[in-house]
Amino acid sequence: MNHGWEKKRLGEICKIKTGKLDANAKVENGLYPFFTCDASPYRINEYAFDDDAILISGNGSNVGHVHYYNGKFNAYQRTYVLTDFSLFVTSYLVAYMKGFLRPYIFGCKKGGCIPFITLPILSNFLIPCPSVEKQNQIVGELDKLNELIDLKRNQLKDLDALAQSLFYETFGEPFTNSKGWQIMSFGDLTSSINYGTSLPATDGGKYPYIRMNNLTDNGYLDLSNLKYIDIPDSELDKCLVKQGDILFNRTNSREKVGKTALFDRTEEMVIAGYIIRVRAKEDLLNPVFAVRYMNLPEMKEHLRKICRGAVNQANINSKEMASISFLVPPIKLQNQFAEKIEAIEEQKRLIESSIADLETLLASRMDYWFND
Repeated sequence: MNHGWEKKRLGEICKIKTGKLDANAKVENGLYPFFTCDASPYRINEYAFDDDAILISGNGSNVGHVHYYNGKFNAYQRTYVLTDFSLFVTSYLVAYMKGFLRPYIFGCKKGGCIPFITLPILSNFLIPCPSVEKQNQIVGELDKLNELIDLKRNQLKDLDALAQSLFYETFGEPFTNSKGWQIMSFGDLTSSINYGTSLPATDGGKYPYIRMNNLTDNGYLDLSNLKYIDIPDSELDKCLVKQGDILFNRTNSREKVGKTALFDRTEEMVIAGYIIRVRAKEDLLNPVFAVRYMNLPEMKEHLRKICRGAVNQANINSKEMASISFLVPPIKLQNQFAEKIEAIEEQKRLIESSIADLETLLASRMDYWFND
């Protein structure tokens, strides 16, 4: 909506400086934040700025990332530091730039594969200039929506913590076997363990193609960036997944190898070769229990210890996976646990839907206040 507000160039309403340090200047346990082009700050033992400042990443994958900081800090030479914006409500500037700076940067980008922003381009970024009273009104509305979104996200974290504590409460500590459950090798609890296909994705392929990046670090499927594949019928049986399959990421960095998720969808999908498809013996192993077990911190640490290879290309093959020792509580108890987990997941789905609605409303209000 066009509110008729004057617009000023960013270079006219504040001072824009850059950091002076190389990214390698960071140290362990430094006294002050050290802002680079990464989204999160490092630490350093000296400071060059002691300001109420807005920081903007100047290049790389986080180019245009906007962060507010007030205090002593230092900055990488490709980080822009904005100060002296006294005619504006700081949170108004931050909100506007978070919403519109990155699209502006990519609209101005010319050539090269690494995105970056030059000082002239940044200085020419236009800021709507309503009265301070109106800025406070806008910020108040947007802050309330962001607070609600943060509250909902914290509820999701609490439910994840509840699910993990429910595992320990029901089954005890896994590696001490404090409740004295039977122990079997993982392979003896499964009816099949198969690798996926090594064929590449294809444009316009028939089947959604699950790759290692589609398995999250905390045990879920993320299908927001799916590719597709065509596959011969002769290979289909070994790499097609069905509801209830356990998916195990066998090759990745050492920190991520062993990512495990439950395939809980009804549609047909195909897994890539870096993923192992496991089907549980239903009378011995509930897949929900198995996936929760594989995502415990203790099991993740165990997987890191047994994987082979370099830091960036660690591997656990199907035989090694099959040999993992597994607690085997009575299947009735596993099924009861799975029912409780499903109730928790249903609550999470309701909260995630509420977050999506709030984010849609936030985008709508941003559009109302800021877009011409």
